[in-house]
Amino acid sequence: MHYAKPALTFEQQLDLLQQRGLTVADPDRALHWLRHISYYRLSAYCLPFKDGNTFRSGTSFDDIAGLYIFDRKLRLLVLDAIERIEVAIRTAITYEIAHAYGPFGHTDSGNFAPEFDHARFMEELEAEERRAQETFASHFRGKYTAEPHLPIWMAAELLSFGTISKLYKTGLAPALKQRIAAAYGVDAQFLASWIHSLSYVRNVCAHHKRLWNRHFGIKPRFPSRSITWPHLVPDNARLYSTLVVLRHMLAIASPRCHWRDRLFDVFDAHPAVSLEAMKIPIDWRSRALWRD
Repeated sequence: MHYAKPALTFEQQLDLLQQRGLTVADPDRALHWLRHISYYRLSAYCLPFKDGNTFRSGTSFDDIAGLYIFDRKLRLLVLDAIERIEVAIRTAITYEIAHAYGPFGHTDSGNFAPEFDHARFMEELEAEERRAQETFASHFRGKYTAEPHLPIWMAAELLSFGTISKLYKTGLAPALKQRIAAAYGVDAQFLASWIHSLSYVRNVCAHHKRLWNRHFGIKPRFPSRSITWPHLVPDNARLYSTLVVLRHMLAIASPRCHWRDRLFDVFDAHPAVSLEAMKIPIDWRSRALWRD
């Protein structure tokens, strides 16, 4: 089967939306969105308002735009939280390696779990060190010419969150992993899944992909409900599971950042957005995790 749909002008795209039942009160505004955001990108935000190819009666372009704006605000807020957590986890890993094995302990494969691909890790790190234009890297190379590598607290700044995730999940010795996890009140296996899932969500946000009703292929795992972990997560493949991880970890890593309040503000500004699409419980704000 061949693809036979022609490319449409922006005006033709707007006509098509109107033919399918979308109310457009301000055509100039709608055309501006189509020119600068694209018909295809907006089409994902049209789906909740359609039955088949036709918009439900009363659906307006403002409904589509409102959902898009909500998703953008949410994406930026989630990215802000992940940045804080990434820095905190990077710091914790750096601290444990440095104090267990010394400034260059990360260069010795014997300091890591047998299943960890240390050779590949060092290849990636060395490539990043060669590319690094950071002032701290050039200063170190110029002053300490006898050292072939940067110390761990410098090298860690060059690693991606994905590499940090792998380092924690499969690289660190169990005792080091557990010490880091203990600060977050969970076992290392759960923290590893959280870091892995957050690195995936970070990439979704960084590439401006739809977030609000996404089904996540990489999911965080949670302890069974208990006194130490009483929080119910109805579906760990939807956004609410990520919000739970962020709220829990930020309360420890950045307790005064007011992220929860800003999250509530985004939802309050868009009350028409469906919580069900994100598997957010109706009573979520009254639950212990989300209260002050």
